[in-house]
Amino acid sequence: MVDLSEIQAVFIEEAKELVLQFEESLLAMESILPNSDDEIINEAFRAAHTIKGSAGVVGYDHIVDFTHFVEATMELLRDHALNPCEKLISTLLECNDHINALIKCLDSNEDFPQALTDAEAGLLESLKSYSGLQDQASSEQTVVENQEATQSFRVSAQFYKACMVDGFDPLSIIRYIESKGSTVEVDWLIDEVPALNAVTPDELELCHFRMQLEIHHSTREDIDEAFEFIAAESNIEIAPIEDDKPTPTLVKTDKQPTKNNKIKPKNPERMMKIPAQKLDELVNELGELVIVSAALEDHTKTIRDSALTEIVEHIQQLVSDVQSSTLQLRMVQIGETFNRFSRVVRDTSKELEKQVSLEIVGAETELDKSMVEKIVDPLTHLVRNAIDHGMEPPAQRAASGKPEYGTLSLKAFHDSGSIVIEISDDGRGLDKEKIKEKAIQRNLISPDTELTDKEIANLIFEPGFSTAEKVSNISGRGVGMDVVRKNIEAVRGTVSVESVEHQGTCFQLRLPLTMAIIDGFMVSVADAKFVIPLDMVTECIELPLGNGATRQTDYINLRGTVLPFIHLSRIFDLPTNPKIRPSIVVVKYGQLRAGIVVDQLLGEFQTVIKPLGALFEKMSGISGSSILGSGDIALILDVPKLIHDFAHEPESRKLANS
Repeated sequence: MVDLSEIQAVFIEEAKELVLQFEESLLAMESILPNSDDEIINEAFRAAHTIKGSAGVVGYDHIVDFTHFVEATMELLRDHALNPCEKLISTLLECNDHINALIKCLDSNEDFPQALTDAEAGLLESLKSYSGLQDQASSEQTVVENQEATQSFRVSAQFYKACMVDGFDPLSIIRYIESKGSTVEVDWLIDEVPALNAVTPDELELCHFRMQLEIHHSTREDIDEAFEFIAAESNIEIAPIEDDKPTPTLVKTDKQPTKNNKIKPKNPERMMKIPAQKLDELVNELGELVIVSAALEDHTKTIRDSALTEIVEHIQQLVSDVQSSTLQLRMVQIGETFNRFSRVVRDTSKELEKQVSLEIVGAETELDKSMVEKIVDPLTHLVRNAIDHGMEPPAQRAASGKPEYGTLSLKAFHDSGSIVIEISDDGRGLDKEKIKEKAIQRNLISPDTELTDKEIANLIFEPGFSTAEKVSNISGRGVGMDVVRKNIEAVRGTVSVESVEHQGTCFQLRLPLTMAIIDGFMVSVADAKFVIPLDMVTECIELPLGNGATRQTDYINLRGTVLPFIHLSRIFDLPTNPKIRPSIVVVKYGQLRAGIVVDQLLGEFQTVIKPLGALFEKMSGISGSSILGSGDIALILDVPKLIHDFAHEPESRKLANS
């Protein structure tokens, strides 16, 4: 039995991607006005056309009806019967937002709200005003011209056996072609259908028939579109019917279709879409496998069986390979997320009557998909905030000798095992005196407090802080930057800001590559075990008692560089053993280095990150926990937080540059 819900779910996911493609094409059209580019217009047309066609296949007639007008407008642009302009593109973007809203309602299984229906009527009127209302004679002439432009085709279709098990309905193709105004004659070839008494239960839902169609008043493009989603794994032949040639008899043939007549799928490489939930479950199960593998290794050490040890090592290597491959499945390029902000920049700059262009660098940089989902909101706030607070109006920029168009840059790159995202602008920069004045007014600092420029800049992350003179849709409520910091810290990341007045501001987000499994370096203090992310560890040394370093000092001279260090025993109130000579694990985070003082070095350790739970989630310096092979718990150190807290202690502000 065909499961329509599965087909609809596939449509919704693909439609979301097409909506983004349509938006990107429209923004690209707008960026080159008053010029136009046929290829960009064709890309936008194809996106709208595919949304309409796919919606028709799964029975979402409301989306078909609305998208029909969008497609018709794009067709006028494609045929140069209509010239693109800023107002038209704005209307099409609003239509795209409307389609996206309809898809979201379907995704959440909700009825379309009345407000959405009301907005649709206005959008349709706007589209009709651009395309114009044809009179009857003109309309009839168009019909005649369209019929003259169409052809008749003969199509032979042999679908792959499991197509109906996968949720495909062959009748949907006929319905779609007929919805385009074509007529279809169908012959069902059932010579390969087995006898009922010879069919096994597993074969009942398989597709055993072939289909031959004669399609009249159609175009090759419409037919290709109808078979697009099934063509990659099926045998589809299409040939025009010529009037002066007799119609051939439909017979069974084993002949393969010619290269010219066979539909070519858009993506020759076979792709498979996997629900994110299933991928998350796979990663979770892999995490449990890593824990069991570690337990097996611990147990093997007590047996001292060389053959068993070799097998366990092989198992661990396989687990490591599977882990690497599985986590790679969750990696996505940040460029897809960055591209979404083209619309945010456009709309925000228009709302504020500013001129801002978006620059994207490092779009190919990859990070965990679950991480991407959690940073979209913080990035959105930072981008809108940069345009609102950072960018000057065009006249003010011109008076300062700057180009009227400001540049907002989104940049991503890997550094020290982390991904770094920078949001920078060439605007007015932070007014540090104004920030300090506002902080004093809100009793965040006292008037006689001495702060460095960096400490003043970081005041903007305090709850309720805002320098906006008036409340707007974008800023002024004092809600935002503190939430940005909390959201970034929730994924074990950090956010910092650097600014030069009259030159611009740069916010830097530093994030872990993955939220699931990490390679760590295990250490112990007293009876407690801790895990340090391995990509932050640069070296390990013994704590020297000479050269001015003692158990009471907080820094040493490491090859001519001052290295401050952090005593875990002090932070977590653990006992010290005077008989043990401590070691220092030198860690690097960004441009900062510090040493972590521990009792023992226990070596590298692959670990699964487990949440601490509500009771301990606000515990400073700890980002998670891990279950060891022995069943004991090890705490995963939040190195960025430890360094940050250490740096802000009065007597230890100096951290060595790498």
